[in-house]
Amino acid sequence: MKVNTCLKKIPQIDKISELAKETKIKVWLVGGFLRDSCLDTSKDLIDFDFCVEKNIDLFVKKISESLRKKVIVLDKKNSSFRIVVNKNKKNYSYDFILMRGRGIKQDLSQRDFTINTLALDITEPKKILDYYGGIKDLKKKKIKALSDSVISDDPLRILRGFSFASKYGFNIEARTLKFFHSYREKLKKVSYERINQELFKIFDSKKSYKIIKKMNELRVIDQIMPYVEKMRKTGQGGFHHLNVWDHSIETLKQFELLSERKIKNKQEVRDFLNQQLGGGRKRGQIIKLACLIHDAGKPFVKKKTKTRTIFHMHEKIGREISSKFAKRMRLSKIERQKIAKMVFWHLRPGYLADQVTPSRRAVYRFFRDTQEEGVSVILLSLADWRATRGPLTNSLKRKRHEKVMLKLVESYFAEKKKKPVPRIIDGWDLINRLGVKEGPEVGKILAKIKELQALGKVNKKSEALEAAKDILKKI
Repeated sequence: MKVNTCLKKIPQIDKISELAKETKIKVWLVGGFLRDSCLDTSKDLIDFDFCVEKNIDLFVKKISESLRKKVIVLDKKNSSFRIVVNKNKKNYSYDFILMRGRGIKQDLSQRDFTINTLALDITEPKKILDYYGGIKDLKKKKIKALSDSVISDDPLRILRGFSFASKYGFNIEARTLKFFHSYREKLKKVSYERINQELFKIFDSKKSYKIIKKMNELRVIDQIMPYVEKMRKTGQGGFHHLNVWDHSIETLKQFELLSERKIKNKQEVRDFLNQQLGGGRKRGQIIKLACLIHDAGKPFVKKKTKTRTIFHMHEKIGREISSKFAKRMRLSKIERQKIAKMVFWHLRPGYLADQVTPSRRAVYRFFRDTQEEGVSVILLSLADWRATRGPLTNSLKRKRHEKVMLKLVESYFAEKKKKPVPRIIDGWDLINRLGVKEGPEVGKILAKIKELQALGKVNKKSEALEAAKDILKKI
């Protein structure tokens, strides 16, 4: 990587460099930008980190005045600041942190992994400083911790190591994996906001199941997710070839394979999975979490009969567990609702697929109950069925299930393109023409009429009123 070419990618770098010379303050470009520049990634690089030798308050103030932008205090105690510049419809983030230690080499020695220890003096950009073999490890695609103390001092770096491995397709060296295993229990003291960020970076990878599997081997995942050990100890009978937890990881794997193969070229489904939800995370990432937790209720309801193992109502217990976990993970309200809905309804597509051609009424009621997450529930169900390969499973039934479900996905998006059917009658009609009292009965009747209308059994106002009379008699 050519240094001059690297710096040209940073808007405002000339002003920052000039101010460093004026104030006679040493400033180094460090962190992710240099790492990604060495990897020559195709993505836009918009985050820049700078290590400031001294007088950081003065330096940041001058930059703020020069760029006419506000300073955001990230960490007053450790003198960490941010300035955001909007240019060409992009938000460029400039972070400045005071040097730790006597020099740049000592500062870099306190960072997490060798690939993050590169530095460049912006006033004399002759070559990249690489004291700890960062460039060599980038070439070898290796995640290597500088020491066990950098992991012990900040155990979130365990998850950061996994998220880097997930993002770049790197391997984590054996010694570093030992550090992760040794200090895994310290993750319990890390805030869930920080854990959340790294976990969903892992889920953003196309093959996150490989990383989750490695986290499972090291028992790191136990420190993050509830009831993993209970799930690991719960066998499932003849329809399954794996215990509950290994089945959950396999479900995640099958969802990712499904995304990369069966639905890869279905643009509407891809857009659906990439849609950002309340917390800025993608729906596909939330489905991946649902894959891991959809059967969390099974250990609490397992029963054996003379002929089989049953888990009656495990989806209800699972909904409660997933809701609590999502709240603890600081997911937004809308994300919590969606994951709870996925977990609660994940068995329903299987019942639909028992019919060679599901009835219009059954399909209508499925999407009525699952609403905008109907497709999410179907994809979770498909992955769940693919991950179930015990001696009692029926491959023909699985193929039929998949065929029926993929047709439902297609019909869902086809229906979305149609204009919504206008309401034939409303609450006023029920109250004033049929004498229905105001209250919950009005909503129940209108919901029934809406269903009949969707099924093509009611097309006129007179027909709707007659149907409403019949419905009223049965309430």
